[in-house]
Amino acid sequence: MSTMHPTDINAALVNLVRKRSPGRWQTVPIGLSPLWRPMLALIDTRSLPFSDEDHRPTVLLVAGLRGESMDTPRILTALDLFARSAAAGASGVALSALAASNPDALAGGDWEPTAGNPTDLTHGFPPDGGFYSDETGPESRYLWRWVCYQAPDLLVEVALSDDPASQVVWEANAAAAGNPVASALDAAPANDDDSLVAALGRPSPDSPGLIPALRLTTHWTGLSDALQALWRLTGKDSDMPPSPARLALDTRRSRTPIEIARILAGRYGHALDPVNYTQGVGISGRLRLAALDDASPDPTTDISAMIDHIAVDPPAYLTDAGGAALAGVVWAARLADYTGDEKYRSLFFYAADRFVSRGPGEAPSPCDPDFRVEDMFMTGAMLGRAYRISGDAGYADLLANFLLDGGDVQEGNGLFRHARSAPFYWSRGNGFAALGYAEALSYLPNDHPARDTLLQRHRRHLDAMLRVQQPWGTFGELVDLPGAWGELTSTSMIGYALARGLRLGWLPFDDSAGYTAGLRACWRALSERIDEKGGVVDGCISTGVMPDARAYLNRTAVNGYDDRTGSLALWFACEMAQQP
Repeated sequence: MSTMHPTDINAALVNLVRKRSPGRWQTVPIGLSPLWRPMLALIDTRSLPFSDEDHRPTVLLVAGLRGESMDTPRILTALDLFARSAAAGASGVALSALAASNPDALAGGDWEPTAGNPTDLTHGFPPDGGFYSDETGPESRYLWRWVCYQAPDLLVEVALSDDPASQVVWEANAAAAGNPVASALDAAPANDDDSLVAALGRPSPDSPGLIPALRLTTHWTGLSDALQALWRLTGKDSDMPPSPARLALDTRRSRTPIEIARILAGRYGHALDPVNYTQGVGISGRLRLAALDDASPDPTTDISAMIDHIAVDPPAYLTDAGGAALAGVVWAARLADYTGDEKYRSLFFYAADRFVSRGPGEAPSPCDPDFRVEDMFMTGAMLGRAYRISGDAGYADLLANFLLDGGDVQEGNGLFRHARSAPFYWSRGNGFAALGYAEALSYLPNDHPARDTLLQRHRRHLDAMLRVQQPWGTFGELVDLPGAWGELTSTSMIGYALARGLRLGWLPFDDSAGYTAGLRACWRALSERIDEKGGVVDGCISTGVMPDARAYLNRTAVNGYDDRTGSLALWFACEMAQQP
């Protein structure tokens, strides 16, 4: 009897199927179980970003929802037979598959017991909250979000029956009504319940659009024949239309950076209470957009009225402020330029001058002595601008020394820990580091003695981040943990750093370096995850240094309005609008 857990067996089988058809599939973990077992998918490379858009339709097969150990090998056998058949080459269908959706629920074999109450993925859709910290059922959250943003033209759930006498039964959700594939298969209407298939056919605020879906119920002996019938109907010459979700994402991707920036500026940067970078970056973004877009309304009067009480009395708000609050007035010097009112410049320098050296080898006050990566952004944004405006080398040296002294927070692999005492590669933490270095390099003079070292570290970091970038463009909440949920704030920050470096010339445009491809993937991810009201998808909530990796992974992912993510997305959009 095998001593391997069936998850490990099935993972080996998934990889074997991928290796037997190397030109078709890539193995990608799309989520994690409560025991951190990966949900491994076979992704058709033709459905990945920037692949051949002529390969349509896209079909996503989902199986193993009930967690029976023999379901996955049977599904994979059928997929392997199809992939290596002449019919597969002729059809041109972009077929991806998640054959082991429920790894912790697998049963059978001689291994240690799994979780006491494994989740049942045959129902519970769409998930209600809990992204992605549900202690018993994060799999449904990962599955739902991934399916919705893969936006296949057709999803097919395979439900294997244990009854050898069971007949092949096809069911279709409401979005598949009238679909030529559903009609040809004589699919009956699926129950309007809380199954994955049914939920994809109903409008949901968590989904960009409806996804036609079928459910195939059959004994495993009839599986290959049933799937062959499906493949004959879903090839490149079929008349199956794109899914509404696919069309919605196509529409989002077609928006220009300026168009997305206008949407974001209409919602973010309209408050500064409390004084904090999460809202201050949005104010800065509104001013940036006004400088780039003649069609955007002049925001200076509105912003002045909103923040004048702070500019009139900076000590009341900033005397004992931390770095996050000081960076909340990152916009002030630009506002002074626009309005001619020097009180805003005075406000900016009052904040910048709160950063004071503690001595050699120490982080400046009020930065955390533990050299948190958040402070790399705060100091980079404020001290860099202070040097550029004033020409006072003291600002540049204070910034450069902080980044140099905190260099040990960057590991040998290029990634940044959250702090010296926190050995966790937090997604937004790495975004803070990338953004902080990009801001510093934007303002430090070319002949500054630290510039070459800082640029070398920055490029090593970006190289490391691009190695862990997810196929759909985001970066996992823990960037070194395959299958972790993709976080949008870090994607905006890394994207900004790439765009800024390419535009100002410290990153090469040479495609072999990977920076332009990484930037395109970041932008695609962001453009898909910003709706017409400025809502965002999966922005991590406020997060300090956490005690362990699970605490980071379990941070809530915001879907909808989020000051931090929306504001940094606005910065990214404005930077993208300036790309040559």
